[in-house]
Amino acid sequence: MTRILHAILVSMLLTGSAMAQAPIQPEQAPIQAPQAPIQLTIDATVREFAIPGDFVGLGFETKSVVPDMYGVRGYFFSPENTQLITLLRNIGIKQIRVGGGTDDGSGRNEHCVTPIPTFEDIDNLFEFARKADIKVIYSGRLENLASCPNPHLAEDDAKIVAYIWSKYRANLDSFSIGNEPDVSEYHSRPGATLDPAIYETKPGVPGSAYPAYVADWKHFAEVIRKAVPDAKFSGPDTAVSSKSSFTPNPEDGVSWTVEFAKDLQGTGMLAEALQHHYVWGGPGNTTPEEAIDDMLASAWDDDTEIGTQRAFDGGSAKFHPYPYVYKTVLAPLVAEGVPYRMTEANDCLHGVHGASDGFAAALWALDYMHWWAAHHMAGVNFHNNPWIPTDTIVPDPNPCDSAGCGNYRTTAKGYGMRAFALGSHGYVEPIEITNPNKINLTAYAVGTGEDQFVTIINKTHSTTHDVADAEVSIQVKDFRGGSVSTITLSDGEPGNAALMTATLGGATITNDAPWNVKWTPIAHGKDGIIHLTVQSTTAVVVWIHAAQTKGVHHPPAN
Repeated sequence: MTRILHAILVSMLLTGSAMAQAPIQPEQAPIQAPQAPIQLTIDATVREFAIPGDFVGLGFETKSVVPDMYGVRGYFFSPENTQLITLLRNIGIKQIRVGGGTDDGSGRNEHCVTPIPTFEDIDNLFEFARKADIKVIYSGRLENLASCPNPHLAEDDAKIVAYIWSKYRANLDSFSIGNEPDVSEYHSRPGATLDPAIYETKPGVPGSAYPAYVADWKHFAEVIRKAVPDAKFSGPDTAVSSKSSFTPNPEDGVSWTVEFAKDLQGTGMLAEALQHHYVWGGPGNTTPEEAIDDMLASAWDDDTEIGTQRAFDGGSAKFHPYPYVYKTVLAPLVAEGVPYRMTEANDCLHGVHGASDGFAAALWALDYMHWWAAHHMAGVNFHNNPWIPTDTIVPDPNPCDSAGCGNYRTTAKGYGMRAFALGSHGYVEPIEITNPNKINLTAYAVGTGEDQFVTIINKTHSTTHDVADAEVSIQVKDFRGGSVSTITLSDGEPGNAALMTATLGGATITNDAPWNVKWTPIAHGKDGIIHLTVQSTTAVVVWIHAAQTKGVHHPPAN
């Protein structure tokens, strides 16, 4: 979580299953949806960006590595936690990031009392990672508060890095140092001394602290590299997705993420640049209906400036749409060929029960990942801060009972992540969408020489009064398809985005058995064009296998 609102808030606690129903609503008659034509044209000859195999990720607090935290008895990350291992495999998770607000302690008293993970804690984390077949971005502490100083903090970080490097290199992605250093709550200034090494030269201007920060960061990296010369780093895990913290100032500066990448250019140390993005802030008393309408709004995909949306039970809130964040904060990284990853992301801070943990979040997450993959992002780690509505993995019951947390489940968001994993094998390809009725729908194309994947997300829903089923035709240029199959992401009630249920291919994701992919074959049209219906408030992944491929072909499992 960002430091500004770091404390764990559970505004509405779940009871029973993690997929429990939202607040009871009057039973509704089936929604009658009009039909809207959609034509998709894909150019299979153009390959824009190879989506990395570890794109789908989750983020966890450093405190989650320590035993007996957040209601867990013993270790959450343990090779014995078979439920969690099975869930990550079934969702398609290939990477986790360990860090968050409890890495540095958010500049508050928690910093002085939250223990740094021991070698035993790290053993459990990485033995878990080995068994789950995932890689880890591991964050070390940077902020060294004057209220509880550690004169050997850099050396302590180096010992941890050396230990991980010597034992668990196969499951290590990279190291990160510190968390969200660009926010003003991280910085010392006259009258407020936090970490004396990181200070604003112009009080009240967060960007003026960057030179002190990067000097301190380089000192830590130098100490670590003396112990592990080949250590690779990612960073800086910046929080702000607007110009407000730009360095040296908001008027003519650049993001800390971009400046950090420039400062490390040519050093051989940088694995990838790391950014955080919560589309909007703390939801307060925002209603589920408002939050659902917001997260499924086309404005999040399309607007190029900070916008205003419904929130706070009749009020309004600002949001940072994806094109704005891309052009303002991250596009320069793509221009320089620097890989970048969103290591904290969610629809909002802390979330809204009945929305952030419901089926709307499955559609949102699927769309969010595809949008960013189409803009050359290396991966997304949705942050899992125990135990709040934006979490993907939650215990059942939640809150945990006196016996401790267990019976871990995925919320609906995990289904959207799995749908992305199924439809993201290959390169992003250009797709032209003809949508004469201008319904709320997005579509993405990914392909290789043998397979084409088309993901269609129909975000129309009842509370925005735009319910429509999409009658879709797909034409792939310069690709002769042989077989066509589909898999559908649904809540079981097309047009209703307020449910907490989800299925993918008609099946649920469980914590005790592998999830079996169930693709449904469909026929080509006589004209070679693929025709299908995508119902309101559902998504469909279409898999087209090339006709000329010899031998037996198998559907993608991840």
